[in-house]
This record gives sequence, C-alpha cells and structure tokens, in this order.
Amino acid sequence: MNIFESVICHDYTVVRTHREMLALKTNGIHMVGLAWVCNVLTLLGIGIVYLLLTNQSDQVYEILALIRYWEIAGRLGILIFLAVVYFMSFGAYGGKAIFVDIIKRFSKLEEAEKHAVARRGGMYFYFSLLFFFIVSGTVVYLIKYVY
Repeated sequence: MNIFESVICHDYTVVRTHREMLALKTNGIHMVGLAWVCNVLTLLGIGIVYLLLTNQSDQVYEILALIRYWEIAGRLGILIFLAVVYFMSFGAYGGKAIFVDIIKRFSKLEEAEKHAVARRGGMYFYFSLLFFFIVSGTVVYLIKYVY
C-alpha cells in the first residue's frame, strides 16, 4: 500500500475503533486532499524561506505585489490551483470501488501489518499538517520581523 492509501486505512481504523462500526465511507479521502494541499503550500513556503534567507526578498515582494495587483484574479487563481490539487485526490482515490478495494486489501493484512500501515498513514497526514504550520509560521516571522 502506498502512503496515500495508508492515510485512508488510518482513518478507516480510527473510525472503526472509536465509533465501533463498520463504516463504508470515511473522511480518509479528504485527509489525502488536505495533505496534498499542505504539501504544495509547504513547498511554496520553503521556496519563499529560501528566497528570504538568500537576500532575494525583493523577488518575494514582487510576487506578492503581482498577486495584490491582480486582487481578485490572483487570489482566485491560487484558490483554483489549490482546489485542483485537492480534487486530484478525489480523482485518484475518491471512488467507492477504489475505497472498497483499498479496505479489502487492508483487511487481508495481518494485525501487525495493519497497525504499521495505519500508523504510517497517520504520521504522513499529521506531519504534513505540522510541517505546513511550521513553514507558514517561519514565513510570517521572516516577513514580519526580519525583513
């Protein structure tokens, strides 16, 4: 199972464990989409941090000024891009047949493997969020207090 399928299995395991039901549909696909968006934004944030730390802050401000110049179009373009990234996860893992196939393969694993797969998926999802917040905080700190 790949890491994205592991996220779906993690959510499936959490739902089954805490709610004591055999849920056929979980929020795992939303978790994958959110992780993808966080990963894209983290990469963009790392690029901004790099530009700021290498004394190329003028390029960052030019990009921000360009987005601000276009006001609605720039912001809307960013939202559309992130929505496309989010909906790509639905295209890859969103169908009911795909979900059932993932859960069937997950159910056939031994208990130790199930635990490892669910843990790997949970770690990927939560660390994606954590890195996003760390990089976002770093960008805000650098822009607001250093430059």
